[in-house]
Amino acid sequence: MASKDAFTGAKTALIMFYAYVNTVAQEIGMERAVSLITKTCEYLGTMQGQILKEQARISECDAKTARSLMKTLTEDTGMKVQVIEESPKRVVIRSGNCPVYEAARTLGMDGKAIEAMCRAGSRFDDMLVKQLNPSLSFRLRKFRSTLDDFCEEEIVLG
Repeated sequence: MASKDAFTGAKTALIMFYAYVNTVAQEIGMERAVSLITKTCEYLGTMQGQILKEQARISECDAKTARSLMKTLTEDTGMKVQVIEESPKRVVIRSGNCPVYEAARTLGMDGKAIEAMCRAGSRFDDMLVKQLNPSLSFRLRKFRSTLDDFCEEEIVLG
């Protein structure tokens, strides 16, 4: 699938997801909605990490290996990322175009709400890498401030 098609497909699905989140947040509050998304992402990340570990049949996993295993998950959304730093102990990636961000902006969500959702979503990646190696961690270290900006994420062994 072409990267642009994947991006458009992911953005369309995420627009539906964020429309649902907005509706839920109106009923139960944004804080509670984000809490539930965090919990869901932790569960899904744990499951996906276990699947990746089983498929890769690895016993040792450093930051560079974890990023390699996660790469297809990013590519499947059409998101383009740039590796800024890559070593066994630390990988830093920068993402420019992002279907998650664009979907939320399409629905008119403000920057703070989008950042809260993205930070909740990053729990997916953190739990995933912890399945590969409990000493790994993942974090969103810089959140974009505009459509033209970028996010930076890192995987750290330590």
